[in-house]
Amino acid sequence: MKGAEKLAMREAANCADEVLTALGMETLPVDPFAVATRKDIIVQAADLDSCSGCLTVVGSAYGILYARGLGNEGFERFTVSHELGHFFLPGHPTALFANGRTIHQSHSGFVSADPIERQADYFAGALLMPERLFRGALRAQQAVGFGTVQALAAMCRTSITATAIRFALYADDPVAVIVSKGQTVEYCFMSDAITTRRGLSWLRKGSPVPRRTVTADFNRTASNITGAVEKEGTSMLSDWFDGAPDTEMNEDVVGLGRYDRTLTVLFTDEALDEEGEETGDDE
Repeated sequence: MKGAEKLAMREAANCADEVLTALGMETLPVDPFAVATRKDIIVQAADLDSCSGCLTVVGSAYGILYARGLGNEGFERFTVSHELGHFFLPGHPTALFANGRTIHQSHSGFVSADPIERQADYFAGALLMPERLFRGALRAQQAVGFGTVQALAAMCRTSITATAIRFALYADDPVAVIVSKGQTVEYCFMSDAITTRRGLSWLRKGSPVPRRTVTADFNRTASNITGAVEKEGTSMLSDWFDGAPDTEMNEDVVGLGRYDRTLTVLFTDEALDEEGEETGDDE
């Protein structure tokens, strides 16, 4: 992950924490609709075909629209939180509504390479799953791997994908969360136990899904994705990351239905040998 993106992620988390503190919201789950109401922002579902959500402004009045067809409560809440990020994050309203513009369309869920959109995604994750509360909930979990993600998603009322990303960010054990489409990696998040491994290369957007993995086999059958099928197996960390040790990882895979992508959770409770400092490679 680039230094600029790390800074943007920290700024987003700090902003989300300030919002929650100011509103006195100190428990899970966090209700983004209530946050909007407290700031006099009207939120409505709408028939949106070209985006997941919109932030609108007329004079000093703001509104949020989210796509009626998202069909997933967790993603709806994430999308509303993403638009709240555009409202709260310093510089966003000025940039998005310059030259008389009154509407900004978003594609939430870490699918955009636009730094403003990604920072709003980081804000959404931090608003719905603030670090202090999420870490506490994570420590209390007895399940492992995808089971942990499912339990935390139910607790936070968040999407499986957004929850898995937070799980990777705050897990003490080696964890990697990969979202793929077909045989191509869309993005990857890893726990510190992996990112600090000296000599390990980041899994970049556009990389091929390694052939000798559960995910590669899973993605060859379209109904696995559309049917939200779950599959468990194992693969080697070195299959996924150049320079990684030959450590066997549990590989839990689930199809994301209408999102048309696959979520992979790699995890182990064994420490990686010869752990070193981050290489500084970009994501």
